[in-house]
Amino acid sequence: MRAFAVDSFGATGSVHKLPVPEPAEGEVLVRVHAAGVNVMDPIFTGGWVKDYMEHRFPLVPGIDVSGVVEAIGPGVADFRVGDEVFGVSSKPFAGAGTFAEYATLPASGLARKPADLSHSEAAALPHAALTALAAIDAADPQSGQVVLLVGAAGGVGTIVSQLAAQRGARVVAVTSTASAEHARSFGASETVDYSAGDAVNELKKRYPDGVDALIDLHSDAEDFARYASLVRPGGVAVSTRGPAGAAAPQIESRGVKFVAANRAAPDRLAEISKAVDAGKLRVPPIKTFSLDEAPLAITEMANGHVQGKLVIAVR
Repeated sequence: MRAFAVDSFGATGSVHKLPVPEPAEGEVLVRVHAAGVNVMDPIFTGGWVKDYMEHRFPLVPGIDVSGVVEAIGPGVADFRVGDEVFGVSSKPFAGAGTFAEYATLPASGLARKPADLSHSEAAALPHAALTALAAIDAADPQSGQVVLLVGAAGGVGTIVSQLAAQRGARVVAVTSTASAEHARSFGASETVDYSAGDAVNELKKRYPDGVDALIDLHSDAEDFARYASLVRPGGVAVSTRGPAGAAAPQIESRGVKFVAANRAAPDRLAEISKAVDAGKLRVPPIKTFSLDEAPLAITEMANGHVQGKLVIAVR
């Protein structure tokens, strides 16, 4: 099979010819049609977490997938050959990812693809939507509350905006001028341009009594603490980024709850699929790359400020 891989940390990588993998106990073999690009892909290929988990070479990146079940491993009862599925790879090591014509994935990380979505659209959802669900669960926005959202234009932020707005919250998105219309179209009631000046000072003028919750998908500890200073006591500050956790003691000393939100369990993929099929959840805008263009996609993701989602169209 054709698969994009890197042979060493920091390498540009290229399309390799690799054997088609065999599904192990509890796994299925998926004929990949599309694979989402996530922030972890440049982190894995760059070796930034090599001291914290196993990496296997040639290292094929890719967490998200949408495709068709090609074969079933022992112990799998929920899927059949020919099923259209989408989901996340949740293997305990990096290197057997979805930037390939075939990938084996734990069946527990898969669900049936939303019927009305193309494979490229479906591949944009799993990791982003599960992370958005975790952030929303942590913030628990209520009708009438003000939720400050940092990182609204990306894949996760686009979904967070929709989910918070559906609960009746007022979403205030910190974003660039170029992404302001995008943020509003996906549920933000108001935007603040971080490039036009100090966004925190501007928000203090607009909300002198503070906001009810912060969901920050972008900031490091210093900036996260500044945005969290806008949350009134009794509120909650949520981050999906590990480095932001260093600000937790400072934030909680003000009576604001800090929550580190990780990706929700993949058994909620069916919930995501149902919401899409019911017209309650829209897919972020996607930009597609071919398998040969995977280095460009990884570089663009590493550079940040991606609007919507990047997707590798394998077939």
